[in-house]
Amino acid sequence: MIGRRPRLAVEARWLSTLIVVASLGSAGCSGDASSPPPNEVDEIDEPDAPNLGHPPAAEPPANVVGGFGISLPSTTLAPGEELFPCWVFPLELDGPSHIVGGGKLTASPGLHHGNITTRPVTGDGIRPCEPGESVEFGGEASDILAGGAVLFGSSTQVTGEEWQSFPEGMGFPIADGYEIVARMHYLNTTAETLQVAPSYEWFTIDESTVERVLGPFAWVLTGWEIPPLSTHTVTGRCNNIPGPMQVVNAMPHMHALGTEFFGTYVGGELDGERWLDSVGYDPEGGVITQYTPAIDLGQGEGFTFGCTWKNTYDEVIGEGVGNDEMCILFGYA
Repeated sequence: MIGRRPRLAVEARWLSTLIVVASLGSAGCSGDASSPPPNEVDEIDEPDAPNLGHPPAAEPPANVVGGFGISLPSTTLAPGEELFPCWVFPLELDGPSHIVGGGKLTASPGLHHGNITTRPVTGDGIRPCEPGESVEFGGEASDILAGGAVLFGSSTQVTGEEWQSFPEGMGFPIADGYEIVARMHYLNTTAETLQVAPSYEWFTIDESTVERVLGPFAWVLTGWEIPPLSTHTVTGRCNNIPGPMQVVNAMPHMHALGTEFFGTYVGGELDGERWLDSVGYDPEGGVITQYTPAIDLGQGEGFTFGCTWKNTYDEVIGEGVGNDEMCILFGYA
């Protein structure tokens, strides 16, 4: 339906970066808001086709020996209401391992997304974050720079269960002396009052079976606007990758106007082929992509990634939370 989009009760605020471990500027990367998307890939599942990944297994990883979890306090959301709660939890680890091989989110309607990280302990017990620590302010990057881990990032407005289950022998480390920070974004797009209470569970794996330790990344395309009543694509290119970059997991982050999130290789034997071909926004199925085997974004001169949106409203859509849009790729390599 064409028309002005509804305004929500809480004004959207600008978001610059989230968990920026590897950024577009750090690898000779640039954005091009006018570039067309790469060519379509006809066959994605044949043996001789590019490795475009698959959804993670909806089950715990292999060799589980323990784990930990959190449950967010129940929050009431009125129709159209948008909230940014932030909570701190003790990291109460069960079992001998400090390598996380996977996790599970259980969510109901009303969860837009959550960024779950660890950071050095700042207090005791379950408690709200201090002012200025919510997802609006991008504190996740500070957590990672302080030695924390990215525990979970969910697909936009996903409902039901969403799994993160790395291939056997892979996982990321967590450390003693750290706590969990859950920076949440709730958005009620329905006409009914909702109760929102997401829960998370993580699985640690036998450290003797670990062959590869993973780390997080996040790349952000900024500086774009989506014209009214238009289909619009932005593309970023990263050049001069210093060495192999073996990506195991990728999660696009777009909002409801997103129709495609894509990536292509630049140079090398795979020049021009896609390594990511996602709808970008899928609340029912989620958009986390896992690569088995891992893909190497350093196999040539670099790579591209980008986003396409269809703006059905008669106004410009910008970067931001809520009714605005984003073009962010999270993942593990």
